Amino acid sequence: MAAVEQTDWLSLVHQTHDLVAQNRHGYPKVQRDLTGLLQSSQSARARTSRVRSQAEQAAATRLLALQGFDAGRLNQDVATLELQPTVEDVFHADTASVEEYLQQIQEMTILTAIQEAQQDTIMSFERYMSDCMSRDWANDKQGLFSSVAPFTGLGGGATSTGGLSFGSITRADVASAFAGGAKSSPKEQAYVSVVKQLNEAAAQGKQMDPITAFGAACEQYEDKTPETLMSACWKLLGDVLAVAQSRGISPSDGSEYSDALLQGGRNHLQAGFAVHMRGVISRHRSAAQRGADPDQLRDVQAYLAVRFRDKGTLDLQAPGGLDTTWAQVYYSLRAGWIDVALKAAERAVDVTQSRASNISVKQLLQHWLQDAAGFRQKHGARMVQECERLLQGYSHKQSQLKQDYQLLVYALLAGDNRSVDSLIKLNPSLLPTMEDYIWIKLSLVNTNPPAAAAGVGGGGSSGSGLYNISGSFSPSSGGGLGAPAYTLAGWQSELNRWGPKYYSKEGKEPLLFLTVLLLSLQFKRALSFLLKADMTKAYRLDGIHLAIALHFTGVLQVNTDEPLAGGPIELDLGAQLAAFGRRYVTIDSTTALHYYMLAAAVSGGGVKEQGRLFRELLVHSKDYGTLLGGGGALGSGGAIQVFVRDPVLRQQLFEYVAYDCQINQQPDEARELYMAAQKPRAALKIINQQLSAEIHASKGAMTELMSVLISRGQAAVEAISAAPDAASRRDADAFKQLQLIRQLLELAGKRQWDRVLQVAAKLIFLPSERARIDVCRLEVKQLDDSVRERMSDVLETVAQAILQLRANADHTMMSLLQERVACLKVFVLDLDPTIAPTVYESINACVREFS
Repeated sequence: MAAVEQTDWLSLVHQTHDLVAQNRHGYPKVQRDLTGLLQSSQSARARTSRVRSQAEQAAATRLLALQGFDAGRLNQDVATLELQPTVEDVFHADTASVEEYLQQIQEMTILTAIQEAQQDTIMSFERYMSDCMSRDWANDKQGLFSSVAPFTGLGGGATSTGGLSFGSITRADVASAFAGGAKSSPKEQAYVSVVKQLNEAAAQGKQMDPITAFGAACEQYEDKTPETLMSACWKLLGDVLAVAQSRGISPSDGSEYSDALLQGGRNHLQAGFAVHMRGVISRHRSAAQRGADPDQLRDVQAYLAVRFRDKGTLDLQAPGGLDTTWAQVYYSLRAGWIDVALKAAERAVDVTQSRASNISVKQLLQHWLQDAAGFRQKHGARMVQECERLLQGYSHKQSQLKQDYQLLVYALLAGDNRSVDSLIKLNPSLLPTMEDYIWIKLSLVNTNPPAAAAGVGGGGSSGSGLYNISGSFSPSSGGGLGAPAYTLAGWQSELNRWGPKYYSKEGKEPLLFLTVLLLSLQFKRALSFLLKADMTKAYRLDGIHLAIALHFTGVLQVNTDEPLAGGPIELDLGAQLAAFGRRYVTIDSTTALHYYMLAAAVSGGGVKEQGRLFRELLVHSKDYGTLLGGGGALGSGGAIQVFVRDPVLRQQLFEYVAYDCQINQQPDEARELYMAAQKPRAALKIINQQLSAEIHASKGAMTELMSVLISRGQAAVEAISAAPDAASRRDADAFKQLQLIRQLLELAGKRQWDRVLQVAAKLIFLPSERARIDVCRLEVKQLDDSVRERMSDVLETVAQAILQLRANADHTMMSLLQERVACLKVFVLDLDPTIAPTVYESINACVREFS
């Protein structure tokens, strides 16, 4: 047995030697015994470390050394060890099939995606809420600063002025106070002031420029932070309308008016480019080399020297340089310097054109400037051929100065939009700014195209397909007939193809798109953009007053917004103006009236629309004195007379609105309108009905409404006192009887029973003795409905007074009371069936007491 164990041990030793000899892992071989290793370790540890290791570390080192391992190298290997997880480590496979395993992995993937989406949603929501809080805080801070700003007037919180005002009691002073309050910005106050001035000037038949007035108000108070300012848009609109106004052209002139607007837009762009040229020259004086010569042609040449300084030597700088003659002609036209363009055209030479027509470029330009339509009819076909010839010979290798600008000038003369589009595709940097692009398109638009030239696609861009393969003239390009007319609708459609964000730097400068719409005469679409687009929320105030300015100038009467150019325009300007005016209904009814009447005018005017909005204002403001005036002539002193100056028309308006208020259960407004329309009888009938209802509700007590009704009723009675007709006198008598009934019920409330009977004796329909019973019954039949409705209250109160007086009555008084009870008993037997049962019970109680 021992021999077998020794044999096994020897075999293990031999296997160990074999493994060490193979050295698969590269471990070092031990060539010394254990005692020598311990001595070496102790000496090395004494030399290298003053801190002795722990007992466990020393034991581990000895164990590794006994097995032939290098402890230091093993520590390095362990430190750099990296564990790579497997799919099974992440997704524990608890299934027995591949399908179930894949299903588990799919579910885990979906859950992970849902968790990531939830985290993204939460982060997005937090960012959105942070932006909302920042915006709300900015608005609240602005409101706080506005509220603590110096303000002389009524307090911002005490704005309830819904009470009635008559005679000299108006809110004109309140209007100016609230105009400077915390609820409106200085810019809004300035706009409102201009609106009032415009309405008053229109009422007096005076002329006032709304564009200039609104522009000045805007410039004074606008935010100067954006690159494009609203005041610049007002100036642009003024320039667009300037040509038509100077020539006396009205919107009724049709295409001639549109031509004038287009010319105004070109003039605006030309003036801006002239300023730009001088600015470029002043910033690059060394490159421009502009001397003291006042000639404007030198400005153009200096600008070209700066713009094309990287093109090499120009002919302006040295003989034989690049030809800039055509560029000088083009940029002179671009700046609006006609004389300079003609002067530069003297040096422009086109051998092909001169041989064909024996006419110089200057003469062509003069003819085009004098009569563009006649020029295109005579020379248009030849100009188009020249454009196509230049496009066919276009080369990127040659100098482009001459061919580019010669082609641009010829395209302008011919009105050939297709050539311009083709050239822009060949050389996109030729028109570097949106202003350059819009100017040349404005110059090409034809608002009154001939029927033959305004075919389908005439206003569009051709790009490719202008020429056939052989290079000959293509019939589709207008050979022999000149260029197809580039219509206003075609240009608008081309502009609107890209949308607002394209023109407004992704919504950062929305007014840039507004300038594009104004220059392309899309006025209604511009208003819709300002009033409805999300990116123009900060310009809603400007949009409202831009609509008012366009209304006063008559531009909205011209349909220059082509429906096919950008879809239908869903905009109700009347509703927008009325909505803005509602802000002032309870603050300043006069200001609200200005916007309401403008809304009616924009919506088409007419008594019906004016009446509807005027009724709304009266109902919500209750400011009858300010709006209708304080009596006298029709609406004299009222704010409404600014808009309806003719007394006859004003009376018709008041009657229409009063009737409308009456059928819509708005008696206060109907009453005051009838009074203002000098219809006191109609007003008195309403007063009697209101007074009867108020007497019943208040038991005769003098309330605020009661006081107003009595005051207005007395005014109506005084107005109809001279009326000879019986109906008017009957209404006046009904008002007097109602006053007595109110007094009777008031005395009953104070328990002054003797005075109650004294007042009852004054009522013409109530008998105090047997001889008047039949007469009083006849009077009851003729009573006004408002008085008859109070019969029950009167009879019950009289019966109660008789019962109360019986306790302390002497013999004489007792006989009088018995007479009264007997009269009442007979009087009510055949009376109106509408008498309440409680009245009969009260009278029966009196009869029993006196029987």
